[in-house]
Amino acid sequence: MITIATTPARSHGRLAPGPDVTVRVRGELDLDSAAIIEPTLSALARSGIAELRLDLGALAFCDTSGLNLFLRLHHRCARAHTTLVLTGVGGQPARVIRLVRLHHRIACRFVTPTSPRPAVPGVVGAPARVGATRP
Repeated sequence: MITIATTPARSHGRLAPGPDVTVRVRGELDLDSAAIIEPTLSALARSGIAELRLDLGALAFCDTSGLNLFLRLHHRCARAHTTLVLTGVGGQPARVIRLVRLHHRIACRFVTPTSPRPAVPGVVGAPARVGATRP
């Protein structure tokens, strides 16, 4: 299941043209869900906005269908002189986007990963200290 929400507010049931629009994409982006949201995203790309931001902060999963959607949307935005930006990119979607180097074609704002927990000496997986000896 995937849900989208747009900002700014609508005027008389229609999206008021403005400088930018943010679409929050939540859930899993796969073949079925990409086909469902593509018409809405394409319409936004053609609406005359300056920047279309896809907030992927709540996107848990993205497969190649989602990546292809981003590429098609990028081309539609370019034809309409709209900038496409992927924001809040983290987790599995970030790994996939980096793996295929999509961030070299589409502007991406990755979330800062949380800092790893410090290793505890004597626990499996903890880095060994060079020169350390046991008493």
